[in-house]
Formats: sequence, C-alpha cells, structure tokens
Amino acid sequence: MKAFFVKVLEFVAVIIGLIAGGFLSKNIGLESILNKEKKTVTLAITEEHLIDDIIGMPAGNDIPRIENSQTWTDTWWDVSCVTVEPTKIISTGIAVRHPWVPAYRRSRRGGNRKRADVTYAVFDAFDEYSEYYLLQLPDKSYILAQIPVDYVWKIKLGQKVTLPIGKKHAANSQAVNRIRDLCEKYNVDTEEGVFYCINDQWNEEHRILSQFIRLGIAFITMLVVGTIIITIVHKIFRVKD
Repeated sequence: MKAFFVKVLEFVAVIIGLIAGGFLSKNIGLESILNKEKKTVTLAITEEHLIDDIIGMPAGNDIPRIENSQTWTDTWWDVSCVTVEPTKIISTGIAVRHPWVPAYRRSRRGGNRKRADVTYAVFDAFDEYSEYYLLQLPDKSYILAQIPVDYVWKIKLGQKVTLPIGKKHAANSQAVNRIRDLCEKYNVDTEEGVFYCINDQWNEEHRILSQFIRLGIAFITMLVVGTIIITIVHKIFRVKD
C-alpha cells in the first residue's frame, strides 16, 4: 500500500512539474530578455517610420499618453502612435492567435490542421495566442488591450509602468462575443478596438528560436520541480533507492 501511494505521489509530482514548466515558459517575456537593442522612440522618430516598424518599442516621454476614454476615442485607427500608463489590469481569459503564428499546423497523420483563431488563454501552452485584457486608465475607465506578458505581471504586482508604443487596432469579433458581459460590467466600448503594443516583427523573426527556448524552459522546470517534490516524498516515506 505504501509503495502504491508513493507511486501516485510521484505521478502527481510529474504533473505539477509539467504545469509549472508550462506556466513559466508561457509567461516569461523572451523579447525583453533577448531583444536588448531596443531604442526608446520619440515622437520625432515616429514621423520617420511606418507604425508597424516601431510598435512594441519603448515609448519616449513625448509619446501621447491615453489617460481617459475620450483620448482613446479620439485616437486614429492603426495610425496614431500612443502609449498607456495603466493603473490596473483585468484578465479576460480569452486569447486570439498571434499574427506571426501560422493558421495551420502539421497533424500527426499528415496534412494540415487549422488552429483556432480564438481560444481560452489557459489552453495556450506554447504562447501561440495573445490574451485580451482590460486596462484601467488614469481616469478609472477601461479599454481592451493586448500587451507583452511581462508587462502584465508588472502591472498585477502593482508596479508603475509605461507600456511600449502601441496603436488602436480592430478587435476580434469572436473574442469580443466571449467577453461581452465582462466588458459591459466595466463599461468597455468594444467598438473602440484594442490597444495593441506587441512587437510582431521581432516575434515573427524569432518564432522558431522562441519555441525552442520555451520548450527548454518547460522541460528544465518540470525536471527540477518534479525532482524536488519526489525527493521530499521519498524522505517523508523513507523510500530507499
């Protein structure tokens, strides 16, 4: 009976390790770690580049801040370079596929299998999706947003942050339908789109490398966490190798 119970706990330890590995690999901000050459962008620089070339770059002090819902309403679609200094963030649990992630994947039986355009964020084990969040502006109103995951945790931990340069982008209709009740609760106008500040170009160029790094992080974390828990179980039950 003791041996069976130990085996069950070892299995649980592996599961916990898998969960921990998946959580860490998904929520680590690889761009912030690997892309060390990001230059702060000023308003003058924005006039010299296409907006998609500077989305996700650090915002200078003169980049317009979205401080209230009216400022957000007045922001031009896919043209204006803006940033936000949020005071709070709320997870919706719904995520849309990243632009750099292919719509189809190879199946085990051959052929292609279509990825869902919208999914629950908890099911996204390989960072193929970007979650929709509700960002609280300084005037306490909320807007929809897609932001890098490391900024999400900084805001949740109460840190004051200036988000990277972003733009007003169209919201995914499927995602909006799933979060409509939450948006209505916080008076979010889904017709005003999403604040989007993720660097698509960098992520597309480093997609394969990022996948390998995330898999490595997940495997190492699973190994370390699982080993620690199994070692503790063996000590408690005095299991001899």
